[in-house]
Amino acid sequence: MTVYQANRALRPVVAVWAFAGLIGIPAAVYFDLLGGWRWPPYNAIYDQMMVSVYFALGICALRAIKDPVRHSSFLWFVAISSFTHGAVMLFHALQDPMHLNHLFGDVWILAGGGALAWPLWRLRRSNDQE
Repeated sequence: MTVYQANRALRPVVAVWAFAGLIGIPAAVYFDLLGGWRWPPYNAIYDQMMVSVYFALGICALRAIKDPVRHSSFLWFVAISSFTHGAVMLFHALQDPMHLNHLFGDVWILAGGGALAWPLWRLRRSNDQE
């Protein structure tokens, strides 16, 4: 995979992360329509902390849209932290029926991490073979 191909594959995914961090996740946390974004008991301070972290991620993703490969360390962080976050939430959702709604909230983040990691991994692999 070339840098051009990796950038082309990553741009839409990074744009989705930017949207999610700036608008999607804050809206999901505050409105929690599916019931999969909050840990009981409700804690507004915890929600504000989570929203601020994802908002910062959204700002950084917005900056990375033009040339994602140039921001690969940041994108690897997003991919790996998303995977581990999703895996932890999947574990808790399967262990405790009270947290089953997290399958609809947090666990889908696993896919977002994979969508970033795959082009980055392929680019790295093709560079290692040269």
